[in-house]
Amino acid sequence: MKLKRIAIRGLVTLAVVVAVCMFFARTVLTITTPKVQLVTAANGKLEQKLTYTAKVSFPETEEVTVEEAGKSSLVIKRVHVREGQKVKAGDIIYTCELPTFEEDMKKLQDTYDEKNKALLTLDIQNRGSSKESRQNELYNALLESQSEMTRLAVAARSLAAESGITLSADVSRWQKQLAALGDDVTEDLSKAASLAIAARSGYEEAYAAFFAIMEDRKLRVTSEVFEYIRSRDEAIAAMNEASSQMAELSARAVELTEMKAEHDGYIVRLDLKAGDTYDGTKAAYVISREDVAPVLRIPVTNDMKRSIADGTRADLVIDDGTERTSVEKTDVDKDGTRYLYITIPEDLLSSGTGLRKLIGDSGVTVNITYKAKSATTLLPPSAVRNEGEGSDYVYLVQRNYGGFMSASNLKVVKTSVTVLDRSDKAVSIADDLSYQQVADREDRALSDGQTVMEYIN
Repeated sequence: MKLKRIAIRGLVTLAVVVAVCMFFARTVLTITTPKVQLVTAANGKLEQKLTYTAKVSFPETEEVTVEEAGKSSLVIKRVHVREGQKVKAGDIIYTCELPTFEEDMKKLQDTYDEKNKALLTLDIQNRGSSKESRQNELYNALLESQSEMTRLAVAARSLAAESGITLSADVSRWQKQLAALGDDVTEDLSKAASLAIAARSGYEEAYAAFFAIMEDRKLRVTSEVFEYIRSRDEAIAAMNEASSQMAELSARAVELTEMKAEHDGYIVRLDLKAGDTYDGTKAAYVISREDVAPVLRIPVTNDMKRSIADGTRADLVIDDGTERTSVEKTDVDKDGTRYLYITIPEDLLSSGTGLRKLIGDSGVTVNITYKAKSATTLLPPSAVRNEGEGSDYVYLVQRNYGGFMSASNLKVVKTSVTVLDRSDKAVSIADDLSYQQVADREDRALSDGQTVMEYIN
């Protein structure tokens, strides 16, 4: 019985020792084995919020130049609109003034009074003479025909020079010269030359008529009467010209006091500010075409997802909120750059200040909700590793259930994968990893074939 008790005590001691050894062995194994989270690859469409900066673009615009301003000194007194503002035809863009109006009007009035006084003096000095004669009528007709001939000849020569043709100084030779050039003569040049040739014939007829009456003693007047009537006609012509210029100046002052929109549209650019002098040599402002709405656009870069489809949701970040809209299209602009065009919501376009919130050098932030066209294998970004460009891999987890006397364990196998796309929440890969578990968020570096343990947050 004593030996039996000793044997039992020995067995109990041995069991305790084995248990203690196994406990410490398990503890050492737990401490030295990497811990990982196990994730199962999902199948779905990659979705991501992409953030870009967009700027307002007006597809078709018109530069408005007020050429009449070149005839007067025009100063901008007030600007009534802002860039991005929608205007209607007739809305005031600028209030202006002609600071030299009074001075210019006085000069014209002085000219008129001076010529009127000279006319009165002539009539007093020649009160017994006729105020008109056939000779003076033909003289005036000769001057007018000479001026018309010169104007049309210069126009024809300028048009010919644009085509690389030098016309003869003698207008009477043009018809023969142009006929020799044949098809090289444009229709416009042929017409201009014909007008100049006809004007030349008119001048020659007026010249002949004037000098014919100079030889006719019955119709010819004395040189004193001729000079009196000629001077009188010149004074009347100068008075008429001064009167016309005064009327034109008055009309221009009224017209240019308010520079108005010629049609409906959005103010794209204002080239003048209060205090500026404007002479009509450049655009006063730029306005959009009335039937073409502005859009937002984003330059398409190499790293941008080219598969963003028309109609994709987009959110404009404005002030402290967002405005929902969508991608209109992707297209190449006139400058050769490919752009993503975003529709501007109607409530912003119709608002008095809505569009102006989008205009600026910094642009407006646009969040685009991108969604892949097809379903793929999706994994958390931290589970997909990279050894360089195009060298992506994951650690697949293999479970070894062991035998009767051994415990089951986990082993990781390094496996190359093909990455299709990435987002901040998932990575899309081409490989089918359905129902397979992948090691993620390990507590230390892993290596191929290494035993690991699972831990749960």
